Amino acid sequence: MTMRRGDVFRHEQAGPGGWGDPLEREPGRVLRDVRNELVSRTAAREDYGVVVDPATWTVDETATAQLRVELRAARRWTNVPPVQR
Repeated sequence: MTMRRGDVFRHEQAGPGGWGDPLEREPGRVLRDVRNELVSRTAAREDYGVVVDPATWTVDETATAQLRVELRAARRWTNVPPVQR
């Protein structure tokens, strides 16, 4: 690609990628991505099973542990699929 004076280059990333089971990701790292606006609180909850308290911007460890149990039971995986979404 050739860039010229006055051209605008815009690079967008859909979100932080990853490998492996998202429910195994450290909740603190997910919180960091939420705070940096790379992941929404909804995605943190639904994709990573991490409950973020917006009043304190901390991970609710008890709720996160319970949610991850529920999400694992609901999806019924025996192995992590090789490709997700």
